[in-house]
Formats: sequence, C-alpha cells, structure tokens
Amino acid sequence: MPLRDLMYFTGASRQSVTALEKLGFVAIDEIEVFRRPAVGSYKSFDHIDLNSEQSAAYERLIPLLNSDSPEAILLYGVTGSGKTEVYLRLALCAREIGRQTIYMTPEISLTPQTVSRFRRRLGDLAVLHSHLGDGERAEHWRRLRNGTVRLAVGARSAVFAPMPDLGLVIVDEEHERTYKQDASPRYHARDVALMRARLCGAAAVLGSATPSLESWRNAGLGKIELVSMPARAGGASLPAVKVVDLRREWADVKRPLLFSRELEREIAACLGRGEQAIIFLNRRGFHTAVHCAACGDTVECDHCDVALIHHRSLGLLRCGYCGSEKRVPDACPACGSRALRFGGAGTERIEDVLSGIFPKARLLRMDSDSMSAKDAHASALAAFSRGEYDILLGTQMVAKGLDFPNVTLVGVLMADSALGMSDFRAAERTFQLVAQVIGRAGRAGKAGLAVVQAFQPEHPAVKYAVGQDYLSFAETEGADRRRRGYPPYCRLARVIVTGERAEAVRERAERIGGAARRAMPAGARLLGPAPCEMERVQGQIRHHLLLFAPDNRLLAAWLSGSGIGHGEESGVKIVLDVDPATMQ
Repeated sequence: MPLRDLMYFTGASRQSVTALEKLGFVAIDEIEVFRRPAVGSYKSFDHIDLNSEQSAAYERLIPLLNSDSPEAILLYGVTGSGKTEVYLRLALCAREIGRQTIYMTPEISLTPQTVSRFRRRLGDLAVLHSHLGDGERAEHWRRLRNGTVRLAVGARSAVFAPMPDLGLVIVDEEHERTYKQDASPRYHARDVALMRARLCGAAAVLGSATPSLESWRNAGLGKIELVSMPARAGGASLPAVKVVDLRREWADVKRPLLFSRELEREIAACLGRGEQAIIFLNRRGFHTAVHCAACGDTVECDHCDVALIHHRSLGLLRCGYCGSEKRVPDACPACGSRALRFGGAGTERIEDVLSGIFPKARLLRMDSDSMSAKDAHASALAAFSRGEYDILLGTQMVAKGLDFPNVTLVGVLMADSALGMSDFRAAERTFQLVAQVIGRAGRAGKAGLAVVQAFQPEHPAVKYAVGQDYLSFAETEGADRRRRGYPPYCRLARVIVTGERAEAVRERAERIGGAARRAMPAGARLLGPAPCEMERVQGQIRHHLLLFAPDNRLLAAWLSGSGIGHGEESGVKIVLDVDPATMQ
C-alpha cells in the first residue's frame, strides 16, 4: 500500500517504518503512477467490417510496415469513408511487429474522441498537446521514450515524440494549416513527419477528404503514392445539400437574416425527429464590429489594425490577435456621437438567436472562448455524444474529424465569408472547411442533410464543396495557381519586417528588397516590399516581401545570396517564413 496510507492507519512515524525497513520487515519501493487523460465516453467502434475500398487501402498499406524503405502514401477518402478504421488497423499491425506509431490530429478538440477510440482498440497510449500540464507531458514523454507505450496521439508537437522503435506516422487531415507553426521555430508538422519517417525507415500516411494542393500535386508527380477511398463506409451515402443564396433570401424577406427560412425549417424537423444538428460559423463573439453611424469610424484595437469583437456576455470588446480588452464605449471614441451600431455575427450571437427560435433546444457552443478550461473539449464532446445536447454550434473546431451517429443536419452560415481575404489560399480553405463540415452529417446509416448559406454560391470553392467534388476543385484551383505562379507550382518564402517605428520598418524592408532583386535568379520573381494586410499587430508595424522561385534549391540559393535571415537590428526584427501558411 502507499506509504502515507500505512502511516495513517497504523499511526507509525516515517522513522519507525525506516527502522523496520533496515531490519528487513518491510520494503519501500518507488513506483511512478501515470495519469490517464480525460476523454469521456463515446460510441463504441469495436466491431467494424471493412468494405471493399477500405480493404484495398489496408492491403496496400500493410506491406509498408515491413519495408526497409517504405514510401509515403496520400490516403484520399471522402468524409465518412472510414479512414480512421484503416489507421487503427495499421497501428495494431505496427504494435504486433514491435513498432511504435505517431498519430497526429490538427485540432486539440478532436483528440478526446480519437483517444477514446484508439484506447478501446489498442490499450494504453500517450497523449501530447499544448493543453497538458508540464507534469502530464513529461509523463507521456518518458513512457514513449522507454518504449512502454507504443502509440502517441496528439497535435502538431507530437511529431517530435521520442520513439526509439518508430514504424508508422499518420498525419490525419493533412491539409490543415494548424500543422504549420507560425512562431519560432517555424516548421510544418506534415513535412517534418515525412522527413522523420524517411530517416527512421517508418511508413508515412497522409490522410484527408480534402487534400492540400501541395500533397495532391506531389501525388500527381509520383513523389508520394495516391490511395483512394471514394465511397462512405457502412453503405452510408453522402448527405444531400440545399444551397441558400443569401442575396435572394434577403431580397425576399426585405431584411438581413442569420438563419434562412430553409435552415430554420430543417432544424425544426431535425429536432422533431429526436436527432442532432451541427451549426457552423467561423467567427467568435457576439458582434464582429462596432461602427459609428455619425462618422463611419470603426472601434479598433489600440495595438492592432483590426476591429474589436463584441463579447456581450463579458460586456467587453476584445481583440482576436493580441487579446487586449476594453469596455463597450457609450460614445464613439473618434467623434463623441452616441450613434454606435453593432454589426456582424459571431457564435455567441448565433447561440442567442437559436435560443430565441428554439427555446426548448439544448445548445452547446464550442469555440475558443467557451472551451478555455482544461478538459473542456473532452467533457463537451462526450456530453454531445451521449445526447445531452440537441445542437452543437461552433467554429472550425466542429468542422472536421468528429463522428456522431445521431447528427443528421449541418447548417453552414456565411460559407463564403473567407473568400474576401487577401490570401491566395482563401478559396482552398473555404472549400476544405465547407466540404469537411458538410461531411459531419449522415454518418451512421441515417440520411444526412446540409443547408449551406452563401452570398456567392456560384463561386467554385462553394459550388464544388457543396457537390463534395474535390477532383473538380483541385483541377480548377490548380489551373488558376499555375497561371498566376503560386504554390504548389513554385516555392515561396515570405520575409516579414516588424518594428515599432514605421519609417525604420519601411527603410529596412526596402533595403532587403533591393538586396533580393540584385541576387534574383532567372525564373524567380519578387513582390514587395509592401505593408501586410494588417499593418499593425500587437503594436508592431509590419511590412513583407514575397519571394517566388521554381524549386527549393533555387529559393535557398537566392535567400543565401541576398543575406536574408532571422535577426534583429536597431529595433527592427526580420522573420523568414518558408512555405508560409497565411498571408496575414
């Protein structure tokens, strides 16, 4: 028994126990007791028969575990095609031959359901993500390093798990930009996973229903092998989709609506059947901006060039970038007018509107504001899985990877809201998010339906996402990228110059641009320097340059010849980001 219990029940002191130990009457040993991560309880997946496509994929992947130099695989399967079951069986086979597995997921919110499913089938495992305490992370790290645990499940940092017998690396939802770390040290976990697998002689599997165009092109060039699973598992069908053109909807009802009449009817029908719904909006807060009707000014952050988000429950305006807060003003800070207008909608406002339309519905909101407590993701998703909530409302953390058998309806609000961003990947991310969240419906034999609301339903990103047609989107978007000379048809480096003084930042950016132009090789091109889309973030002025080169070797030589690198001089900081995930 634990020493403290022995002393408590017998009344003995530590000195007495130590004396008995010296006489050989008792033995005192130190045993490390590991904590198990909270995961909740979810639907059991113990007995699943593979369909023909799953079996074909599995049979192709199994030989990789026994190969001396296994190649990387892109597993392309539509939402609900059963990729996770294939991953599970691969991890089981790796364990049977004495090898370890890293399974990576892009969102911490996906980890509890994944851990529950993998633990039920594979036994004990380690979990690695940023929401763990230092002690918990150290425990998992030691168990992996000494080989007592054969599986690590986690987010981006799991790629560095200390595994002496690594045999398999799985990167699920490989297209997600959260795999790219935007702070030093900058790395893309997907690329690190491929390199680590190659160095360790391990198999690497990249999985997605909406692969990144980089991985798709690598498959087309034969750098990685493509394995496809184009049908849903268990005989399920892809959900039907109804598209609502918000331009016509608003014209018909003569006022802006957050919920179209179609979506409102379908939610009512879903609740009437005793089924569950997911509502997706990739914006937080109650209102997304506060405007002055008198002077037209927008209440912005004091440190960033961005509108403050209104969080009504807190009575605060908060910046989504630096986190600074201020009370909601009674009058316009610019002109003193009290004619303030609140505009836009975030998940907090959607929750309020839904509660008014469906007062008896049990609502669960999942965003970074409501899920800040430790283990909040696990307990919330487990409760929804048990049927304690009728509607799950959230941002992108509810858009992918989740599997709930009673979810038959998905509502997508403002599906095209990200298309206006000055980022060449805006269309790709819009397609991926919309296609992924549509795929949450109808995953267990029940018919699924998605209602997609957009102002531009004719845009290829929305049109092909609605049709779950990745091949057409990849062809259309790929042709546009090739014509404009953007990745994946070239290599890109972004040089970001930041500092408190605008003039110093501008001068340094121009000096770097001049050096880059003088060293620019044939076939390369340079854009900038220019202010970033948000010129000021956390009080720092930001300018950037974009360097495009035909291949990696030429880009590296160009950067070296230009003398561009990380560093700080006279209060101006230089950040070099190769293969940037965002242009903000």
